Amino acid sequence: MQNGQIKKRGASWVLRYWETVLVDDVPVRRRVLKRLAPITAQYNSPKSVEHLAAEILGPLNANARPEVTGALADFLKSIYLPVCKKELKPSTLKGYTDMWKLVQPHLNGLELRAARTSDIERILRAVADRKALARTTLANCRNFLSGAFRYAIRTDRYTRGNPVREVKTPKGKKAVNVPAYTLEEITTMLNALSGTARTVVLTAALSGLRHSEIRGLKWDDFTGDEILVRRSAWRTWVSDEGDTKTEGSAAPVPCVPVLAKALKTHRKHSKAEFIFAGSTGRPLVLANLLRREIRPALLKVEFQWRGWHAFRRGLATNLYRLGVPDMVIQRILRHANVQTTQAHYVKTSDADTKAAMKKLERAFGGMKK
Repeated sequence: MQNGQIKKRGASWVLRYWETVLVDDVPVRRRVLKRLAPITAQYNSPKSVEHLAAEILGPLNANARPEVTGALADFLKSIYLPVCKKELKPSTLKGYTDMWKLVQPHLNGLELRAARTSDIERILRAVADRKALARTTLANCRNFLSGAFRYAIRTDRYTRGNPVREVKTPKGKKAVNVPAYTLEEITTMLNALSGTARTVVLTAALSGLRHSEIRGLKWDDFTGDEILVRRSAWRTWVSDEGDTKTEGSAAPVPCVPVLAKALKTHRKHSKAEFIFAGSTGRPLVLANLLRREIRPALLKVEFQWRGWHAFRRGLATNLYRLGVPDMVIQRILRHANVQTTQAHYVKTSDADTKAAMKKLERAFGGMKK
């Protein structure tokens, strides 16, 4: 318990007191001098500013735990990211590290314990102004900082509410129309490819599996009429069995006969544990397959490659155009909620909207009669 000392300093009343702070997780006691108010007719004696001193000393006397001192940048780099490295998948950690690189130049020596909502909003605005970034990237920066402050709060390094909670994410650059392969485009690719490259593309197109899930497939995951999603592979890392992106991602995926037939044929030439394996028996690096076989073959037929994820969006869109309900598409893609499927995976075209209006016209004509 301390009362501090109220003294004059120039034209102001100041409070001198002790505080205990954590420096590199070690408690250190230090002297603090804080301005209370200017010397005026209202504040003309130490007694007149005692209530201001009490506002500062009250929380210190009530909280026996030491405050944390140190820069937010040091906390993120030396404490939070190492914790993430222990707890997160390598692919997720890579995303966090990318977000750290974006925010780090704009922290400007801000202390962790002093951070406020306005500071976080300034940081995100500076990130957005430095380079044209997608809104999703800026949202990821916000989420990275929010997670860091949640950890700081849980470990008593930050003693206020999460300052990121009320932050408004900058708009970022306008979202572009993300690609989704049509059935015609998939057929063009399949006609141009052969061997493992063709089977990989067919798997991506007809299963909707993510790039990392395709790499992580083992022969035990293929039952003949279903593909069991049990793990993922990212770069040289392979997750433990059952460790999927989300709990819902572990659901089985129906395997249509044309894909089942292709996988059975591929199995005759495969001796490895993984369905798509490299020469060492480890998961095949699809980036190498793309560079060596897929792109050259598609270049010959003047087809533009638009990424692996376009197969997943393409499956959603193609099923939708065939009249499959959104909820069923969600289950096939194993999204946590149908809103994700509707907002980011089902792509409508001008032809879809025209067909929808023709249906409305026919229905309206029937009502008139």
